[in-house]
Parts: sequence; C-alpha cells; structure tokens
Amino acid sequence: MSVMSTCPCCRHEEALQPSPAYTQCSCCGHRWRLPPEAVSSVGYYEALVARNDPQTPWFKRKISDRVAQLSTLLEESGARRVLEIGCAEGELGSAIKARFAVTYDGVELSRDGKLAKQKLDRVFQTPASEVDSLPYELIVSFHVLEHIAEPEQELSSWSRLLAENGQLLVEVPNQSGHPLLTSDHNPEHLHQFTPASLVLLLSHCGFSCEELSVGHYESPLYQDSIRVIAKSLLTINDRQERLLARFRERLVGPLIVYGIGGDFHNYLAPLLDKLDVQALLDSSPAKWGVKYGKNVVSAYDEELHQEFPILVCSLRFGAEIKQQLIKLGVRPQRLVELQAVYADD
Repeated sequence: MSVMSTCPCCRHEEALQPSPAYTQCSCCGHRWRLPPEAVSSVGYYEALVARNDPQTPWFKRKISDRVAQLSTLLEESGARRVLEIGCAEGELGSAIKARFAVTYDGVELSRDGKLAKQKLDRVFQTPASEVDSLPYELIVSFHVLEHIAEPEQELSSWSRLLAENGQLLVEVPNQSGHPLLTSDHNPEHLHQFTPASLVLLLSHCGFSCEELSVGHYESPLYQDSIRVIAKSLLTINDRQERLLARFRERLVGPLIVYGIGGDFHNYLAPLLDKLDVQALLDSSPAKWGVKYGKNVVSAYDEELHQEFPILVCSLRFGAEIKQQLIKLGVRPQRLVELQAVYADD
C-alpha cells in the first residue's frame, strides 16, 4: 500500500516516492522530497562558507539584475526598511545601500553572515522564525525557498515580519532551473517549483501575487528562475472596512442611494446595514414601495432629500441618472457615482 503525501503548494495528495526521488503533484506540477540525511543534519547550513564568488561574471550578472529590480521597487514604494532572507555575504544589500537611504537587514545561517555584518545594518544568524524586529516594507528572498522542508511555515515567518502594505519578492528555480535538465539533482534543493505551484503556495500562505516573471538568471546552472512580487492578502473584515472607509470619504455623513437595479443589489445592498443610508430612490414606479432593511424605495422629493449627498448606483446608466437629477434641481456637487467609490485611489 502506497504512502500518500500532500503537495505543499496546492494540497493535492500524491503517492510518496521513496527518498531521494521527488514526488510530483499531478495538479500543479510541483516536485518535493524529504531532505537527504547529510543536508538534514543539525548545523549543516551553519557550517557552510564562501557560498558565492563575487568575482565571477555570472555573480555580477545576477547582482546587477537584482539591483535593478529592487531599485524599481524602492523607487515606486518608497520603502525604507528592507530584509533579505538568505543575504549570503551581503553584496546585494551593500549595492542597494550605496544607492538608497534604507535600513537593510539580512538573515543568513551560513558563516558568510559574518561578512554580511560588515556591510549591512543587521544580520540575523538564526532562522526567520526567531527574528525579532520591527516590520519591513520590503522582504526579498533569492533561491532560498527551494531549500526549506516546510515552505508554508517559512512563509508564515516572513509574513509576520512584513509591514501592512509591504511587498515580498521571492525567486526560486523554475522547475530544474535549466532548460536542458529534466530534474534538479542538487541535494540541498527539496522543491522544484512551477509558476503555478509557487503562486498557489503564496496564496495559501496569505499573499496576493502582483507580478510573476520567468527566465531570471542565477548562475550557469540555474538560468531560468521564477520571480514573484506579492503583498499580504487582506482578511475579509479588512477588505470590508477599507471599502466602507471609501464610502465614508466620498459621501461624508448620511447619504441617499439612487438607482435600485443590478449594481445596487450586487455592490451596495450587502453593505446597507453598515452605511448611514437615509433613503432609497428610483425613477421606476414599479420599484416604489419595495423595502430593503429600514428603507422603502420611493421617488426623489426635493423637500425631503435636499440635505444629503446622492450615490448614483448604476455604472451603465449613471450619466443618464445624473442628468435627470440635475434637471430636477439637484446640484452636481451632491452627486457621487458608484465607480468613484470603487475606482483605484
């Protein structure tokens, strides 16, 4: 009888392959295996040293590419606190600190962390789960996650260290990492990700993927890497609170809703009990008298409704409704269209 194992990315069950063979998920294509005995020994990574040679052309090539990517993220986001998981000897952080006024910390288990301490602000030579620090606006990790036996737990640690609106950049080999290799035989690599499996893993761990690209160069042996930029997913309550805040910002105080159609039912009715709605209005007599919560649909009455801002609750007929209301004497300043609430800030 075969032993079943759960895919760490999409959670589909597959028959576990004997060590050191990879088990492959038939759903997302992810491959994973148990750590070989030598790699799983206590202190394995802590004893390693000189993992990179900064003088090689391939090292300079990958650092140049990563500096360009991080520079774009820092310029766009204005982040001032960066954490690199697996910072090695600190070359990337040193290059970034030469360009930006940022706090750049690192996590590095190997003995290369001692070199990194000379270049970065702080280097933690412990697992990320043991790092105690203020949140970071940007967390980056290049070719680390494929080494982690339980990547979901690792990502949970990264999430704890990420600021509320911070970004996470993750890069891993794309499957074997080389177009001519069918499998990755590096004993340290416990996972072979596909673009789908990496996105699914991040999603299960509470991240929303904003960008995904492939073909990133790490070394002659790993010429094809997946790179994902992600943010923390908002909880259901957080999303609703942010949406309600938009309504309150754009329609200050009590409001009136005009247009009781499909857009009203889809995008406003679920929020009625949380908004200070004074009246529901529509031009169609067929809708008058219908009750939603505490309000009954009626026609516009200037004497009753002149005090309040009006939410025009129709995307398709919004312009037409606005013209009708303006003809009735409603000042345009009182009218706010539904798309103005839902549109990006």
